[in-house]
Amino acid sequence: MHWKKKTYLVHRWLGLIISLQLLAWSVGGLVFSVLDIETVRGNNDRTTPAPATIDPSAGILSPDEAIALAKQTLGDVEVVELVLRSNGDQLVYEVLGSDRAPLAVVDANDSRVVTDIGAERANRIAIADFRFPSKVASVDLIHDEAPLEYRGKRLPAYRVILDHENAPHLYVCAVTGDVLARRNDVWRVFDFFWMLHIMDYGERDDFNHWLLTAASALAVATSASGILLWVIRLRRNKRGMKQVAR
Repeated sequence: MHWKKKTYLVHRWLGLIISLQLLAWSVGGLVFSVLDIETVRGNNDRTTPAPATIDPSAGILSPDEAIALAKQTLGDVEVVELVLRSNGDQLVYEVLGSDRAPLAVVDANDSRVVTDIGAERANRIAIADFRFPSKVASVDLIHDEAPLEYRGKRLPAYRVILDHENAPHLYVCAVTGDVLARRNDVWRVFDFFWMLHIMDYGERDDFNHWLLTAASALAVATSASGILLWVIRLRRNKRGMKQVAR
């Protein structure tokens, strides 16, 4: 009987310790199943870009010419890759450095070299990307120490905050003008419950850490001890029924 009481006691304390985290996991799972992932990512709030129209007769720089122009602006930098792509109605070369991040964009038709699109162009890109009429509330250039909602993304980038009820923040690459991330209030709700779900209260990306492992082990132990108590009670009830039948 002594070991049964210990089992009850262990189960009770394990349940108390892990109950809040189990609740967080359950509520988080409900939130994840309810929220539309495309809304979370901001894709439902973006416009559909018109197909690019490129003039095939226009003269195009050679890759060597593009690299030479980029080095005139950037200095003697290491270029590891050159990517020819459309940017609206223009063909451009993206000049990628050693970390494969873009260093500059070279217009393949008029030879212009761009290393920073500027805040005004970033504003225009953000407004054009967002499908609801809106104005720019603020814009700032982020070189390092990106905010938590933009963690792990490419820098430098312009953060354009639009004046809209969904509180959209659009992050525009300072070199290429690409929209790298779209954040809104739905994303922030999702991210909060993701933080609770993986128990990473700092960077919110690591799910291979001791705290999550310990909580998961406690949850398993709580479930296992509950099943054991159920089996013990069932056997005890069966014995009681047999004794009554006699």
